[in-house]
Amino acid sequence: MSKFMLGAWMVLVLIPLLIGMMWAIRSHYLRMDGAQRPETPLDPADVRLRVIVPIAALNVPARQALAFARAMTNDNSVIGVHVTDDAGAAERLQVEWARSAHGMANLVIIESPYRSLAGPLLRYIDALNETHPDDTLVIVLPEFVPRHWWEHVLHNQTALRLKAALLFHPGVIVASVPYHLAR
Repeated sequence: MSKFMLGAWMVLVLIPLLIGMMWAIRSHYLRMDGAQRPETPLDPADVRLRVIVPIAALNVPARQALAFARAMTNDNSVIGVHVTDDAGAAERLQVEWARSAHGMANLVIIESPYRSLAGPLLRYIDALNETHPDDTLVIVLPEFVPRHWWEHVLHNQTALRLKAALLFHPGVIVASVPYHLAR
C-alpha cells in the first residue's frame, strides 16, 4: 500500500491499456484476413485501363508521362488533364497539344478560379470513376527528381500531395514517372 502512491498505481493503468491495445491490433488483423475483396479485377483479361496524366505544360516530364501512359493502353483511354486559372494559357496548351504527336489521347482542361489543383482534379477523377465504374483508373504523375537533397523543397510537392490524396480513393492506381534533373 505504501508503494501504491509512489508509482505502483501505474501497473494498474498500463496493464489494461496494453491488453486493450493488443486486442485492438488482433481485431484489426482478423478483419483484414476475413474481408479482403479486390478493388481491381484479378483476371488480366478483365482489366480495362483509363489513364489520367495531370500536366501543367507540355514539357519533357509531361511528354514522358504521356508516352508511358500510351504504352500501357490504347490512345483513346489516355486523358491529359490540365487544371488552370488562366484561359489564355489553356488555349495555348490546346494549340500545342493539337500540334504535338499524342495520337488520339484527349486533353481535358479544368478551370479552377482559385488556383487550386488537387480539389478540381480529384472531383474530375471521382466523376470519371462514377461514369466508368468498370474501368481501372491509373493516374500517371510526372515527377521531378532533383539533383540535390535541398532541391526537394522546390519540386515534387504537388505530386506528393496528389499521391497522398489519391491513396484514399479505392480502385485508383497511382504511378510516378520520374524525370531526373541534369547532373
